Amino acid sequence: MSVCDLGSVRSILVVKLDEAGDFVMATPFLRALRAAAPQARILLAVREAVADLAVTCPWVDGVIAPRPKEGGGIDFRGLTPGGLKLFAECYRAGFDLALVPRYDFDRHGATTLAANSRARLVAGFSERVTPWKAEGNQGFDRAYGLALNPPPGRHEVEQNAALLEALGARPDLGPLELTLTAEDREQARRFLGPPDGRPLIAVAPGAASPRRIYPADRLAAVVSAVAGALDARVAVLGTEEERPAAGVIAAVLPGRTTDLTGATPLRVAAAVMADAALAVTMDSAPAHLAAAMGVPVAVFSCHPIGGDPNHFHAPERFRPWTGGREERVLVLRPEAAVEPCSVSCLAAEAHCIAAIDPADAARRILALVEKGGNG
Repeated sequence: MSVCDLGSVRSILVVKLDEAGDFVMATPFLRALRAAAPQARILLAVREAVADLAVTCPWVDGVIAPRPKEGGGIDFRGLTPGGLKLFAECYRAGFDLALVPRYDFDRHGATTLAANSRARLVAGFSERVTPWKAEGNQGFDRAYGLALNPPPGRHEVEQNAALLEALGARPDLGPLELTLTAEDREQARRFLGPPDGRPLIAVAPGAASPRRIYPADRLAAVVSAVAGALDARVAVLGTEEERPAAGVIAAVLPGRTTDLTGATPLRVAAAVMADAALAVTMDSAPAHLAAAMGVPVAVFSCHPIGGDPNHFHAPERFRPWTGGREERVLVLRPEAAVEPCSVSCLAAEAHCIAAIDPADAARRILALVEKGGNG
């Protein structure tokens, strides 16, 4: 029996204070929530770093971003027209429901915001779902009227679907989805230049931590082999921090590489991905952008085969989600953890991930393309 009648709620606050990849993986959740509560005013709270992706979301009525105030407290910025006004109206009346679709450790205060939203019901995931959440978010379950504790080791899309089911909604396990504007696509075309008949490979060499980054010289060897076999050109995406890696790739593929590091907002990066025949990424947001664009994607992961499936590096939880099109995804992992690592890589620098053989990675990526990843 559900704890809430979504068909009758008037206002819902969804607090998704996470990274860009986490937001993209939450798009089936938002789509299903709108389907279950078409009459509700749905407000979405995100970090400003994710605003570029969130403002075009078609399933919410407004988007806001919390920001800390000098001297304490929280201020809010409206990211969509009328978003802040609508949030204030719903807050004064009291939200019917506040949702925190964040399975693991809450490090950006999502639970705190939901707990202070004056919602009649706050629902999310229990602090007990992972050991690091139990330690870092001790006592957070007191904020919830519904604290879900689903089976571990499932994909984030599946965990969010479980939250919807607990609320009586039909889960959505379909593909990730992002809404791009015509301007996003036009800007991507300007960056890429006119097509020359060769396929495009989008490469994203960066990640949030060094242990998740395949060394640039090895990545360049992989990309060179794949681009050579496909007679492809390459676009390198990422922040300015990835510019040195882009230089290493350009050095082995002179005349074929376009360096877009530090140049593209998130939606424009997704538009570049949409024009690609293949994406090669780390375990980071670009992998999920590629999946949302329906592009075959090869992901380098530091998490070894046989590692803890509920770990925060585990592909079981964070591989690109394709809504059943598994032939579009290849996760490249170390065969085993490199000592002293065990259940996952916890080194300060690239360590277990560096054990992935470049020649084998190139062979497997070409097989991904050949077996119909573009079909």
